Amino acid sequence: MFEPQQHIDSSKFIALLQKDGGKAFELLFKLYYDKLLHLAKYYTNNAEDAEEIVQDVFLKLWERRKKITELNNSYLFTMTKNACLDYLKHQSVVQKKSKELYDSQLADPLRFIQNETASYVLEKELDQKIQESIAALPTKQREVFIKSRMDGKKNMEIAQELKISKRTVDTHITLALKAMRLQLKEFLMVML
Repeated sequence: MFEPQQHIDSSKFIALLQKDGGKAFELLFKLYYDKLLHLAKYYTNNAEDAEEIVQDVFLKLWERRKKITELNNSYLFTMTKNACLDYLKHQSVVQKKSKELYDSQLADPLRFIQNETASYVLEKELDQKIQESIAALPTKQREVFIKSRMDGKKNMEIAQELKISKRTVDTHITLALKAMRLQLKEFLMVML
């Protein structure tokens, strides 16, 4: 049997992965989640963003599970570090674009007033698309997402209320956000 330890033995993990993928990832999650979360918090300085990054790392690992031939500590830490750096790079680009947009609106205030009606229409369309993407989520994901993002409840509160683990709540939120990003990406690309 695969015994929990401070680091993962690649050959034993691959053997367990082939035998029972779910059990292998459960063990991997228990062994590395907190360590990877600590690393992600160091890079992002934000607990929620760090949690989402680490969940994405595990999701990518799960999606690639059939292709994994070797897995070690440095691979997991490098994968998390790279995900953090990608996140920080993305945040930097978003902030730069936001500043450019804000500066351009200030440079031409009349344009902003003329576009106020168009902005209102787009805002309504976006709100409708968001509602549609929420409605398209699986029932449990939708329930957890609404409690988290609309009702403002903490993940632990949701877990206690629904009698599920906090990690299950985290996973539902991560999958819901991923699905919504995909649906809203198409709408936002049309707007640009």
